[in-house]
Amino acid sequence: MSISFWQGLKWISLLLSIGSIVVAVLLMWFQGPQEVATETAESEKPQTRVESPVIVERKDGNMIWQLRAEEANQQLDGQMNLVSPTLTLFTQSGQEVIINSKQAWFDPLQRDVRFQDDVKVHYKQWLLLSQQLTYVSASDVLHIPEAFSIKGGSITARGKNMRLHRSSEQINVDDGIWIEDKDPQWQGEEQ
Repeated sequence: MSISFWQGLKWISLLLSIGSIVVAVLLMWFQGPQEVATETAESEKPQTRVESPVIVERKDGNMIWQLRAEEANQQLDGQMNLVSPTLTLFTQSGQEVIINSKQAWFDPLQRDVRFQDDVKVHYKQWLLLSQQLTYVSASDVLHIPEAFSIKGGSITARGKNMRLHRSSEQINVDDGIWIEDKDPQWQGEEQ
């Protein structure tokens, strides 16, 4: 009788073990893989999105520029894609040059900013519109390589390939400019 008791106990234990394995496999099949995959993906993915970033450049105790955006997304090439960015440049004379667009790319190593899509530059009473603009930090120059238009007071201008030197406030237009003044202050001499 003791041998049949131990054999019965052995068979019952084997059936319980197999039943537990089947239940565990079924539970993992219906629930486990999604949870494990989600947790693994979240823990391995680095945080690449920043809301409301502010980046400031100073030199000799003076603020050179300040860059703000609604959000920044780190790109694989190391650059940051900025959504609704605003760059405020401070000139030597204390004037502000405010640049904004729909998006921009910031290179954290070179400290350059490339604006794209509906670029607007506000400087004194002037408004410049373009589709692309680059601020090169090393040379401290704003470069508008494509066509641009400027409005301010009674003057309207259009041109292409303009550079603005932040520190000297000097402007160069390399590919020509057309200027119209609706209220000229001087007239040519009559003869």
